[in-house]
Amino acid sequence: MTDNASHLGATLQDLLDERLDAARQTEVLTHLAGCPQCRSELEALRWVREVALKHLPVEDVPPALAARVVAALDVTDKQTVRRGWRRRTMAAAVLAAAAVVLLLLVSPSSNGDTLPNAVARDFVAYRDGTLPLTLHTSDVAAVERFFVAGGAPFAMRVFDLGMMQYQLVGGRLHRLRGRPSALFVYSGPGDRNLVCQMYEGQLADLPRSDDVREHNGITFWVYRAGTVTLVFWQEGPVVCVLASDAEAEAVIQLAYAKAVKV
Repeated sequence: MTDNASHLGATLQDLLDERLDAARQTEVLTHLAGCPQCRSELEALRWVREVALKHLPVEDVPPALAARVVAALDVTDKQTVRRGWRRRTMAAAVLAAAAVVLLLLVSPSSNGDTLPNAVARDFVAYRDGTLPLTLHTSDVAAVERFFVAGGAPFAMRVFDLGMMQYQLVGGRLHRLRGRPSALFVYSGPGDRNLVCQMYEGQLADLPRSDDVREHNGITFWVYRAGTVTLVFWQEGPVVCVLASDAEAEAVIQLAYAKAVKV
């Protein structure tokens, strides 16, 4: 049996949240293939996650609170090393369930952490190199196949923005405040990045925008978060959003050009 230092710990949650790059994900999956303890803990975390997402409202967790809970779980994990992996796994599952419930219930929906803010953070994270893509390609059809093969739970289309001087870079299956999201990225004039996300939802889920526009029968909700412009619109059951720190009207025109009335 592997010793406790070799177990994955918090990395299991990173795996579930799709926060690992391709190389680290391969290492983790290889470890799981030979470690029944980590597999059991992963299944416990997955069960807790599914129950929480089904029965509790989704709210982002304040970073300081999340750090305190992780620290508490780490202490508990060290205290249970000598009690055997079976009891350790059960304790981890119970503590994880309690942590999820606590974090979701104490995180207020009125804290200003909205979907537009979450999209803006994802844009900044990609721009700053902390949100990696899983697939790197300029082939629009290949990115669409990647999302289908990855089990994206909704139909999506990847835009061809070549005529507007934006080159597709690649994509990743992502989560946007707990919602499955198809995220893909373009590089444009002046090395400006453009991040698109699509997810199942409604514009009504967003805070009311002070800048609502109509174009070709489609409603666009425009937000600004610092230097980032965000443009949301609805296509059937899917919400589309473009985010960029390019000139605001240029981002809006890109949305106008690619939005489809469904």
